[in-house]
Amino acid sequence: MPAIPLPFVVSGILVLFVLRLMTRRGRDLWFLFFVGACALQTTLVGMRWSLGLGEVRFIQPVLAAFLPLFALAAFMSLRSGVVSRWHLLWPAAVIVCWWALPAAIDWLLIVEFTAYAIAILALPLPDEAMTHVRIGDEWAVPYARIGTAALLLLSALSDLIVSVALADGDHAAAPPVIAAMLSVILVGLAGGLLGWAVGVTPEETDAPLPGVPEEAPPATEEEQAILMAVEAALAQGLYRDHDLTLERLARRTAIPARKISRAVNRLREGSVTDMVNGYRAREAMRLLRESDLPITQIMLDCGFQTKSNFNRAFKAIAGQTPSAYRLSGN
Repeated sequence: MPAIPLPFVVSGILVLFVLRLMTRRGRDLWFLFFVGACALQTTLVGMRWSLGLGEVRFIQPVLAAFLPLFALAAFMSLRSGVVSRWHLLWPAAVIVCWWALPAAIDWLLIVEFTAYAIAILALPLPDEAMTHVRIGDEWAVPYARIGTAALLLLSALSDLIVSVALADGDHAAAPPVIAAMLSVILVGLAGGLLGWAVGVTPEETDAPLPGVPEEAPPATEEEQAILMAVEAALAQGLYRDHDLTLERLARRTAIPARKISRAVNRLREGSVTDMVNGYRAREAMRLLRESDLPITQIMLDCGFQTKSNFNRAFKAIAGQTPSAYRLSGN
């Protein structure tokens, strides 16, 4: 039975991930570009090192020079920022080096990948950036940032090892290094996809909820009106939207996201996520009492997408798991 080269396996998983992202409403194009470009890049790696097609050696470094740009643009889009056109100088420099100084291409990419990894880690993401993130998924942003930067650094390290090996005439060392790099990426993708499917959200790392100072001034009439408008929108079933974000809630109520967040923090002593999950959990309690629907179906009908978020939010309201709540006959 013929074996499928590892780069093509990684490419296939990345393509599946892209297709999954495309089914989500409110998807971000820069994240799609980044993952899609990674899939194409691993395909080119397989064509060059597994199939021996040296013709792709020109396209491969040029596409590689775009990957850090797409990654940075994806994270900047969370804060409604854009990447300057000056960043296109990196791919342009790679193309120039092909004609003027081919030996400098690998070192140019190593510097680029390292610089962009540091830039992504240092990129400030204020609270306003979370308005574009689905309610309940805010925890994933810092993990995605660290994971993306780590992959860029790993790619730079593998390029460095391969470049040194080839410079010493050890051409046989390149494929094992590339295979090891792809194996690590594959493990990371498997963990990421597993977390996407089952909702692995480490509770011990959750950030503390923004509380209200003990001597906070009394809420204003405007804040009370904002809270009433938000509760009215949620009471109409908006919480059932799987892709609900603070930005979408702000558009629905015609109230700036920052004012909504401040009013909820002041008057409910919790976050907007806690408030939305409260509506979802109470609806789940009602369905568990009044229907025979499967718990998973109830979870989805109420707006939850992962079992871990569902169980955690439900237990915070009901004091027990959904299955225990149904069995208790409450």
